[in-house]
Amino acid sequence: MSPEMLRTELDRAEEAELQSDEQLRQLTGLIDKACAPSSTVNASDCAKIVTAALALNERLRDRTGKLKSAVKLATVEANRKP
Repeated sequence: MSPEMLRTELDRAEEAELQSDEQLRQLTGLIDKACAPSSTVNASDCAKIVTAALALNERLRDRTGKLKSAVKLATVEANRKP
């Protein structure tokens, strides 16, 4: 993959990571809702949602890290070519 294509993928991955971070911040409302006396969300469901969101966020961070490394490598290789 060319450095430009990798940079495009990296930009998308970073945007997805930012959106995921924002969604994680919004989960505190869900936790508060689960703690309410007459909640429509139980603690078990809340825990499953939070666990899945955290796992997804971690996968997005890993993907972003791998793409950063790939961009650096592709840029170095492109600069070596005469």
